[in-house]
Amino acid sequence: MNAVSLGPFVFDASRLAAIAAVLLFLTVSKIAARRKRQKGHAHAIEAWAGWAVLAWILGARLGFVLTHADDFAAAPLDALKLWQGGFSARAGWIAAGAVLAVAFLKGRGAVLRPLLVAAALTAMAHQAITAALPRPQMRLPVMELLALDGSPVQLAGQDRVTVVNLWATWCPPCRREMPMMTSLAAEMPEVSFVFANQGESADRILAFLAAEGLPADGMLRDPRGHLMGRLRAVGLPSTLVFDAKSALVAAQTGEISGPALRALIDTAKEQE
Repeated sequence: MNAVSLGPFVFDASRLAAIAAVLLFLTVSKIAARRKRQKGHAHAIEAWAGWAVLAWILGARLGFVLTHADDFAAAPLDALKLWQGGFSARAGWIAAGAVLAVAFLKGRGAVLRPLLVAAALTAMAHQAITAALPRPQMRLPVMELLALDGSPVQLAGQDRVTVVNLWATWCPPCRREMPMMTSLAAEMPEVSFVFANQGESADRILAFLAAEGLPADGMLRDPRGHLMGRLRAVGLPSTLVFDAKSALVAAQTGEISGPALRALIDTAKEQE
């Protein structure tokens, strides 16, 4: 899977690459500000660099939210849950570019030049990091999971877009995203949703579903966590989207929002 484990911490690789890019941009901007010819503008360069980063984050998030306005209409405060993913890189660059344009219009040409150099270096570094990230050519494995009544269920051979969610009742983000997951599954009958619980008993799963008022549709058990190993997942929750030919299209480690998951599903449908 596209995730990175650093000791006890697990990070979605794409998010880690984005964080690395932000830190690189701020570091290069600071180094440029401390050069002899720029010392008189050091404070301004660092300040505008901070504003550019903030503009990119807010612009990228706003662009994604506006693109999926219908999904966010029912729960507008979900737009603030940045940790769930969902950003438009194009909108982010437009917003950051607008900040740099303001700097130029204010006569900050000396400030703008090092920021543009930092932005160019960051963009190239981010592309290199993204290209180096693990991109396993993975398929939906042929293996049996257990239904809550104990009967075997074959995972592969769905012949349609399939969402596999690895989860457990003890995992807080798993519990938080499950109502959204089951609701989206009910809205999209053309998509197969597999909720593969890792290592827990049927009684524990049923008790959780009853307490939360959630349906049992698509709930399966992986008693020994073999699926997590087969999919190379390094943390819970993990959500993987496969196309109709059982090829992995996209994956996310950590909590995901409804709009972000819908976007991944749309990407998988485009592969058909």
